[in-house]
Amino acid sequence: MELHCIAQQVLDVAATNSEIAYVKRDTKADGSVFVSFHFVDWETLACRKISQGVYLQMKFGDMGPYVADALDEPFSCRAAMLPDGGCAVLHADAMVSLFRPDGSKSSSQFFLGYRDAPAYDIASHGNGLWFTAPARNAIALYSLGSRAIELRIGGPNLFNRPVGIALTGNALMVSCVGGSGEVVPLFLPSYDLGDAIELMAPCEKYFTVFGRAFLWMGNELHAVKKS
Repeated sequence: MELHCIAQQVLDVAATNSEIAYVKRDTKADGSVFVSFHFVDWETLACRKISQGVYLQMKFGDMGPYVADALDEPFSCRAAMLPDGGCAVLHADAMVSLFRPDGSKSSSQFFLGYRDAPAYDIASHGNGLWFTAPARNAIALYSLGSRAIELRIGGPNLFNRPVGIALTGNALMVSCVGGSGEVVPLFLPSYDLGDAIELMAPCEKYFTVFGRAFLWMGNELHAVKKS
């Protein structure tokens, strides 16, 4: 797998099946630090600056700026769009906040984890949230209806410290940082595991945009070069 580095000092990445953008830390000549927002053309890999508002809409939905106003750190949390147009936000302490389609915050907030191991990343699927639990070498499906874990898949022979999770077509792409790093596809609804994608370094998250793979590795965003 040959990679093309798109950007360094990447603080956050927002992606859908059709578009991808990132937040970059920049430094001015006087040494002060600021952030900038960029859209990536999936085919040419050309980047162009976008506004913070556009980026927040990509990450949190149409009411993204309102959701961000309710968050202390909108670029360090994980987010997943819900079927009703709202979104779920996973904070660094593994607490989940739910936001309605109009951007208002639900009064309910809950801890997400498996056997006391905190969730690290989330992906929306139906009326539930898939999440990774690195400390348990597992992923699990949490029902927002019953507020309980419906399914758990894991073990060191399947996932080695899974951190990132993203739904691509009919597969969950699970990024594992144990060892040299790999991405393991889990196909739905059969729950069959596909062949692991071996990487040269641990990958924080694996995205697919129009069939092209992007990898968030450390503080860098990479795209897989076309063969």
